[in-house]
Amino acid sequence: MLATALSGSVLPLAACNSNPPAAEASADATGDATDVLIDAPAPLPSVDASAAASAGIAAGLDMGALTERRDPERVLRYYANALRVGDWVDAARAWSLDAQMTPEKLKGEFGGQTSPKIAVGKGDTEGAAGSLYYEAPIVVDFADGRPSKRGTIVLRRVNDVPGASEEQLNWRIERTSTLVQ
Repeated sequence: MLATALSGSVLPLAACNSNPPAAEASADATGDATDVLIDAPAPLPSVDASAAASAGIAAGLDMGALTERRDPERVLRYYANALRVGDWVDAARAWSLDAQMTPEKLKGEFGGQTSPKIAVGKGDTEGAAGSLYYEAPIVVDFADGRPSKRGTIVLRRVNDVPGASEEQLNWRIERTSTLVQ
């Protein structure tokens, strides 16, 4: 279960004080449905992971998101697009070092014959003990018959405190919890 593999705690979806949005979908050139992040620019076209690697689509990822300090949603768009093209190494970079996320863990959870469809809803930012947290609802759908998952994703960054490292000042995924629908 993703909650066990990626997080030590489970955050109920009600904690974000909203129901997760339904994923909006559009059709790509092949007529297949592609995922769209809520309140986000259109993601990269849907392709399988091997085609993405050979076509260099992963090079189109917004690598600047990894140094983002103002917009946590930019990091979420980056992460969702990296997962979608099967770029497990770059997807793992969106996680905090403390989370100990690896490309292998992500591939085990999201890899398969088809790319996952990921929708992330609008979240809320809260401050606590020198840090900012951004919690948003997330829905993960798989076209290969695996059950959909729904839950929350939490990002964190240090709130400009003296002595914080560059890594700590940037938004990173801290944890996620999802349950099979």
